[in-house]
Amino acid sequence: MPKTKIRAVAATGNLSTGFREESLVRAVEQGASFVGCDAGTTDSGPYYLGSGKPRGPREGVKRNLRLVLREALKAGIPVIVGSAGHAGGRPHLEWTLEIVRELAREHDWHFKLAAIDSEIDKDVLADAFNRGEITPLSPAPPLDDRAIRHAERFVAMMGIEPIQQALTAGAQVVIGGRCSDLAIYAALPVLREIPKSVAFH
Repeated sequence: MPKTKIRAVAATGNLSTGFREESLVRAVEQGASFVGCDAGTTDSGPYYLGSGKPRGPREGVKRNLRLVLREALKAGIPVIVGSAGHAGGRPHLEWTLEIVRELAREHDWHFKLAAIDSEIDKDVLADAFNRGEITPLSPAPPLDDRAIRHAERFVAMMGIEPIQQALTAGAQVVIGGRCSDLAIYAALPVLREIPKSVAFH
């Protein structure tokens, strides 16, 4: 049986931080299967999720997306961005999509775009809590209905499945809300029958 080879390019550890253009160009030219971008972290605490504001400067994110999109589209490979706008909430997703669409207009790029919203409605969470389906991870404080109702927003950390659905539907650019870092880089390999144990390792 022939071996399946997947070459992933991680453009940057965070989409708002820089990277050398020539490094990306060389990496893609060496036969990349896709370009992945982690755009967020929980290291900054809950402020960005609650405020709906992005952490990085717009011009920096736009510069990085311009280079990533340019090289990936030229090579005919997908781009997968997870935890858009740093915190991955709906405002962060929309902010990132606005930049992507702006770049597409400016450069006359045409591609199939998938946006994956990971924000969860409070009523859905409250109902799940009242059915006893939510258990806090230690050392999280106790959760109650009031805390759910008063929180600004909630996001669920997606795995590989939503990304795989987008790729299977033909998306060339996938912009996801809150996302597991691993899912960004494991989704396509698993879709191409790389064992999960290998893809996630």
